[in-house]
Amino acid sequence: MNKLFLEELRYIILCEVPMTKYRVEQLQDKFDQSPYLINELYQLLFEKRHILAFVDDIESSLYDYIVNTEMMDAKTYYGAIAHVANLFGETPTYIKCKIKKYRQSSISSISA
Repeated sequence: MNKLFLEELRYIILCEVPMTKYRVEQLQDKFDQSPYLINELYQLLFEKRHILAFVDDIESSLYDYIVNTEMMDAKTYYGAIAHVANLFGETPTYIKCKIKKYRQSSISSISA
């Protein structure tokens, strides 16, 4: 569900559709996400919109980005993983696996 939600946010940003209160409510109803999370992710993705078209796995890359950001704010790796898992309603194991697979695919594509 998170992947569909993030793909929808990416589509909204790439099509330059403004994030209105009505659109937030639509996303909230459709994906069962909090308005706070919707707005925070929209702002984050909007700031990075110039690279959105080049990101293949938006879900994993976003998890990785948020974990790294949390670790810069003096959280441990586990604390950052737990925060992201809580934010998205996933298990910490799922988040760790997605990030690990994302990092491995990024490294292998660079070395190929």
